Amino acid sequence: MHSATVRPTLLLGLMLSCGLTLAAPAKAPPPELPAETLAPSTLAGTSAARVYVADVAISHISDGRIRVYDAEKGRFLGMISTGYAGNFAVNPAANELYVATSYLARGSRGERSDVLEVHDTQNLGFKYEVTLPPNRAQALNYRGLVSITGNGQFVLVMNATPGTSVTVVNLQTRKVVSEVQTPGCWGSMPAAEGARFSMLCGDGKVATITLNEQGQVAERQLSDKLFDADQDAWFHHAERVGDRYWFMSFQGQVTELNLGGPVAQRVSQLSLVRGKDKKSGWRPGGYQNFAVDPTGSRLVAAMHSKGAEGSHKRPAEQLWVVDLASGKRLATHPGKGTASLTFSRNGERLHALDGMTGGMNVWRVVANSGLKPLVSVVRVGEAALHLESND
Repeated sequence: MHSATVRPTLLLGLMLSCGLTLAAPAKAPPPELPAETLAPSTLAGTSAARVYVADVAISHISDGRIRVYDAEKGRFLGMISTGYAGNFAVNPAANELYVATSYLARGSRGERSDVLEVHDTQNLGFKYEVTLPPNRAQALNYRGLVSITGNGQFVLVMNATPGTSVTVVNLQTRKVVSEVQTPGCWGSMPAAEGARFSMLCGDGKVATITLNEQGQVAERQLSDKLFDADQDAWFHHAERVGDRYWFMSFQGQVTELNLGGPVAQRVSQLSLVRGKDKKSGWRPGGYQNFAVDPTGSRLVAAMHSKGAEGSHKRPAEQLWVVDLASGKRLATHPGKGTASLTFSRNGERLHALDGMTGGMNVWRVVANSGLKPLVSVVRVGEAALHLESND
């Protein structure tokens, strides 16, 4: 084009032929969105029928958690982080939850920090923490690795270096007040009152330790030999009603102890497996593998047939309901792969973790030892082994 000027109509035609459009007037930018913040909500208004399920998250073990469910509807309510192989306990008032856990500064490496974390069960929020010595037992989730003394003053945390001891935390001062050496003994089972606890020992005896008001050892006693770990070992899991504690052996013998005094006392024994059942090799199996109702009258055990040495972790083929006074089996129910059991504190429900699928089954306890299916949750964790009821 030889002309030095271009007419406006010709310029507009060139722009349209090239697919160009005139720019629209700029619009004002929208206002900034408010910053999003994360904070605990409250469980107020939800049912008190809740269950706490600990998942050690074995494939990413530094990221454990406790999931909280509505036990009647199966609805997920919230979650508490438990760090690296954290263990927990809920206090008798069900208003606080204690987690003993470990953290590494760089996730999988770095400086180790062991802490006792205190959470509010009403909103699952963190309240405070107490620094622990770096001796805590980094173990699978079991009841008894964290416990609360009967007077509510002390939390007991199990240690393994691999030498065994118990760290005593004073909840009033929020400080560690002592470390009790417990060679050859494991776990803590508090008395109903005071600051006394007992432990199972590898020689078949039960150690009982009484603390003074300062959390120091005031008395230490050993029971007579109560079991033979070579012939018929006891599971470490125990069920309690007050000072009454029940233990199960690998071959199905149930022993009741009174742990209220300075020395453990045997109260009674009964065998779950007799006659044809014994010939068929029926044995208890699992982790939290039996439960006693809050009245102390009935027991539900996770049982499997063709049991043998090494089958003590096998999930259930059947659930046996047994009268603890007579030893009579009252009912048999499908096992649903149960590996862990607990009753609700009011005795109205029985909760079970399926060791095969990672699911949870809840039954309503009905008359004549019946269990009526209430709700099932398909999956509550990757490696869920320990559960406790809120109500």
